[in-house]
Amino acid sequence: MLHHKRYLILRTIGRGGMGAVYQAKDLKRHVLCAIKEMSLSMVPPEEQAQAIQNFKDEAKILWGLNHPNLPTFYGFFSENQRHFLVMEFIDGRTLEDLLEQNHGPFSERRVLGWARQLCDVLEYLHSQNPPVIFRDMKPGNAMLTRDGQVKLIDFGIARLFRPTGSVDTQLLGTPGFAPPEQYGSAQTDERSDIYSLAMTLYQLLTDRLPETGFGLKDVRTDNPRISLAVARALEKAAALEADDRYDNVAEFRRALLGPGTFSFDNGDVATTPEELAALCARYPDEASDYIANGEIESWLYEIGETELARTARYIRTMSDEPMHAVERFLQAILGKNAYLRHPKTQATSTGTSRGGRVQPVKTTTHKVAAVSLLIDPPVLQFGEVYHGVTGPLIMTIAGSHGRRVKGTIHTTEPWILIDQLQFDSVTTDINVRINSTSLSAATHYSGSILIAPENEGAKEQVVAVEVDVQNYPAQNGWRPRGGKTIGADLDEEEYEEYDEGDELVLDKVATVSSDGQSQVLIRHNRASSISRRAKKYEEKYGRSSDTVGGWNPIQISSQKQLWIQHVLAFAAAMMVGTLCYTLLNALPPLGKTSLLTPSPWFIVVLVLLVPATTFGALLVNRDGSWGFRDKINHACTGMLSSLGVLSLVQFIWQLTAHANYAQVELVVMLAIAALGATVGAYSYISEYIVFGTSWLLAHMRWMVVAIAAVVGGIFGFMLTTSVALGCFTPFSIVIGAGVAIALVMRVDYLMKIQYS
Repeated sequence: MLHHKRYLILRTIGRGGMGAVYQAKDLKRHVLCAIKEMSLSMVPPEEQAQAIQNFKDEAKILWGLNHPNLPTFYGFFSENQRHFLVMEFIDGRTLEDLLEQNHGPFSERRVLGWARQLCDVLEYLHSQNPPVIFRDMKPGNAMLTRDGQVKLIDFGIARLFRPTGSVDTQLLGTPGFAPPEQYGSAQTDERSDIYSLAMTLYQLLTDRLPETGFGLKDVRTDNPRISLAVARALEKAAALEADDRYDNVAEFRRALLGPGTFSFDNGDVATTPEELAALCARYPDEASDYIANGEIESWLYEIGETELARTARYIRTMSDEPMHAVERFLQAILGKNAYLRHPKTQATSTGTSRGGRVQPVKTTTHKVAAVSLLIDPPVLQFGEVYHGVTGPLIMTIAGSHGRRVKGTIHTTEPWILIDQLQFDSVTTDINVRINSTSLSAATHYSGSILIAPENEGAKEQVVAVEVDVQNYPAQNGWRPRGGKTIGADLDEEEYEEYDEGDELVLDKVATVSSDGQSQVLIRHNRASSISRRAKKYEEKYGRSSDTVGGWNPIQISSQKQLWIQHVLAFAAAMMVGTLCYTLLNALPPLGKTSLLTPSPWFIVVLVLLVPATTFGALLVNRDGSWGFRDKINHACTGMLSSLGVLSLVQFIWQLTAHANYAQVELVVMLAIAALGATVGAYSYISEYIVFGTSWLLAHMRWMVVAIAAVVGGIFGFMLTTSVALGCFTPFSIVIGAGVAIALVMRVDYLMKIQYS
């Protein structure tokens, strides 16, 4: 058993001929870790030098890697004839164990979810300089954590690719998963890992491996439920000759997962972030798994949505409750008023995670406004139509505040045709047509479409349908437009509806006139799901994502509205800072004391401006979806930003100012502190500061704490450059260090509750 002053051994995880793996606690970092041992007691003397070199090579490779699908490497040490690697402890089970427990193959959707993560980590390894070739991809070397994230383990036979080599110096690998070249025929490269990955996915999809030989042929004979595209991708990736395989992991990923598509377990597919948000709102439990294991983040990078992918990564890192993470993701796409439908707190229940472990399911509490239906247009005007079935008009059903709505649709008249009777999404487009074959000519008809929501608090709505049936076929030069007849005398105002922003699809439709003669009419269908009426409504009132109430009374763009919010936040920060100075100056003990330079009390004024301006900025520069945790995060980043810029400007002022303009200096410092607080408290900036701090803490925790204390102390000292050294100098230094350490400790706390 290992005895080490820094690590407390808790239990033995596994044991083999060359050593063991222990679960331990790092007494300095206060985290769980895994310690992998290599003992030379069972190694022949002539092989010991190579064994030690392999072990050191593994440590060298791991030391330079940092990826969410790889365990974090902490260090390497030796005791006597035993050598140890220290790395992140992964609480989970290997895919091999899960396959055995499943007693059969996994579904294609589930395996492709793991494949997306394995492709990510292999692509990362191959992008290193020189590339890292894993060489031992198999289900036993991929662990699935509780939150559905796959971690690639055991770099014991990984190697750095050397282009000058013709064959590998060591013949290592797992039979059934290793390609032919890994047994001495050629040098292994990226295509070797692609082969092993294909065999790994094949086993997970079929619960078997080829009994003889290499490669895959006719995959669907082993499991007919495997889609044709996936079968072809696996067969090509596992070709005998490396030149016949995919050149890189990115090509294999595209062939395997499809170009730019994200699918859910029931087969629903998203091709845009908006479609993905709709599926996440419909299946929040499943979506929470995809966010937690990084699948959504990876897909967003694939389709070029870099900023949204970074947001998903931040949400995955900082959100401690699954449903809260889904809501944050929905708000990033649909607007800050998008919520899931769980307005009341529910008792904790148990559920099964995607990794097969039974664990408690947490629910969150939100106070949200009652959902209501938004119907566009409220009246469907078909105008003049002839006997037959008209082209469609589109009716859009949406939920207020970007929320999902569910319900049924009914028509009051048999001549009103709709393409679906139910809706269950954030937005639903319904195609409405008129069948006038049974209607009398030269008559005006009115009908209704009843929309009955199932959401609590939502009311039933009625959409009127108006149509005029004509008794003459269309003449030359006339075009029925979505059911409405347009004559040759169409005025200019009606032509204006065909502006360049509308995409029209024209097609020929065979209809039968009242005299029994067949006539070809031309109709159109608008490709865009939003009608001009909806566009005019948005131009007039704005969208729900533009403002909290969904109404924009001053009729400005969201970008201008954001700048107005920043200006208001800056003004509020200035006012609260001014109020703080006024109250301090009015205190009886300071009634006859100057608070301006060169008085030492000016240091107190500067120190108090930091929290005061931050508080003012938070009053305006805030998001309606902020919780208590978010407010603390923005307060910490706002104060640090205010302190930093205030200290730097104060220091520069003292170096460059040739006269003592005390009052001007106060106004300048007040404005600078307000500016720093406004920027630091802004959601986008604050989240990046928190994310950057969390990344640093994950790599060098105590060094970051020490650096924060030193930098904060320097900022505090720079505030005192306008006065002589005195008792207020250490006060300012301590406050500055405290502000910086507070942010670091806050992020450290968030990381602990995230991974606890």
